[in-house]
Amino acid sequence: MAISIERNREPVTGGPSRVTSAAWGGLFVLGILVTLLGIVALGAAYLTSLVSAIFFGAMLTMMGIAEIVAAFRVRGSGGPFWLYLLGGILSTVVGLFVLVYPAAGLAALTLLLAGYFFASGLFHAITSLVDRYPRWGWDFLYGAVSIFLGVVVMSQWPISAVWLVGTMVGIGILFRGVSLIAGSLTLRRAMRAVTA
Repeated sequence: MAISIERNREPVTGGPSRVTSAAWGGLFVLGILVTLLGIVALGAAYLTSLVSAIFFGAMLTMMGIAEIVAAFRVRGSGGPFWLYLLGGILSTVVGLFVLVYPAAGLAALTLLLAGYFFASGLFHAITSLVDRYPRWGWDFLYGAVSIFLGVVVMSQWPISAVWLVGTMVGIGILFRGVSLIAGSLTLRRAMRAVTA
């Protein structure tokens, strides 16, 4: 005995276009909102810097407390009790210091970033010059710009602490928003090509 099931072939009003819009539209709107947030963060670089320092201090404090708890959990099993305990205490103290004195924490973060820019740029510039791999000039350019940025930030310290972290966070948020918009438009084109 054969059973045949017939599908309803009636067209659904607004079916494919509504599904397509829902798939890429939400991502597009999110991209616009994130881009606007990045522009606001760039406009208020000092406030963004302070919020970033406070967030960093809170994360460091929570990580330190979690490490201290982990130290007591591994104590009975013969794990690295002192390593976790001392690392947790250090993280908690530094995190609380940044939370209580966010401006000093911001100044320290700025110095850390300046040192990172300089060291990373030096590494890229020297490696690209020594190895001369294909398209090594781009890495050399990146290294030179990074060294320059590190020197500029160091020479303007502590004034650079006011704008550097907030500007970097704002640029990061802005580019994330732009990439979300671009990704949603690419998804839209791909979905239209599939349904066409």
